[in-house]
Amino acid sequence: MPIDTNFEKSRRIVGRHQNHNVWGPVEPPEKLGIHGTNVAVDWDICEGDGVCIDVCPVSVFEWADAPNHPVSEKKSDPAREEDCIQCMACEEQCPVNAIKIKTS
Repeated sequence: MPIDTNFEKSRRIVGRHQNHNVWGPVEPPEKLGIHGTNVAVDWDICEGDGVCIDVCPVSVFEWADAPNHPVSEKKSDPAREEDCIQCMACEEQCPVNAIKIKTS
């Protein structure tokens, strides 16, 4: 199931990580929430294949550890979401549709 594109209405902010919002629920290690707002990554479904890291021309993403998560123990983190140029490469290439870019 892809990222909930309506997450800003259906979820609430439960914390911050690397200067971005984390949208709950968060119940480690199984539920890790959605990280970011303008560049949102659903850590619950992210498989950690790194394609978003590879295709991003402005290096928005970096690796983050997710110990004991049932899908992947590595997650793509939108650590520099403010640098996003909305090229959509990450969203288009994500094999599980775990990323949503907010467009103006």
